[in-house]
Amino acid sequence: MESLTKDMQRVLNFPDQMEKMLQPPTRRYVKNAKAIFRTPADIFEHPTYYSFVLDMPGLEVNNIKVKVENGILHVAGKKKKKATAAGTEGEEVKPIRIERRRARYLRKFTLPHDAQQEDVKATYRDGVLIVNVAKKPMEETAKPKTVSIPVS
Repeated sequence: MESLTKDMQRVLNFPDQMEKMLQPPTRRYVKNAKAIFRTPADIFEHPTYYSFVLDMPGLEVNNIKVKVENGILHVAGKKKKKATAAGTEGEEVKPIRIERRRARYLRKFTLPHDAQQEDVKATYRDGVLIVNVAKKPMEETAKPKTVSIPVS
């Protein structure tokens, strides 16, 4: 009976295993997953805005992209590999060990319903990116309505 159960489980799991073999995760998916895990973030709610704080060390400002699309905040950055270390007076420099590599950073956040998608400001300083998204004024957000319904 135990053997039959194991055989049935193998047969039932076979389509899932075949699907994984036929369509392995794409290279882009794996790179994006690594970039997401490499990008820690803190989110704060202030009275008038939301604040997203992300660690993105070693980047230059022009290598960071922040955009809002369909209610989703996209933050991405790339640290490019440096060419080589320059020696004094044109001497040739030979690397002994290279441990610092290129890096990708990526995060996506679904914005709350009261966030103003048009009013987004980002600042980058000392390896920390701060993205502030303004809130809509209270009168613009949907206020709950109270309706009296007579009960007969």
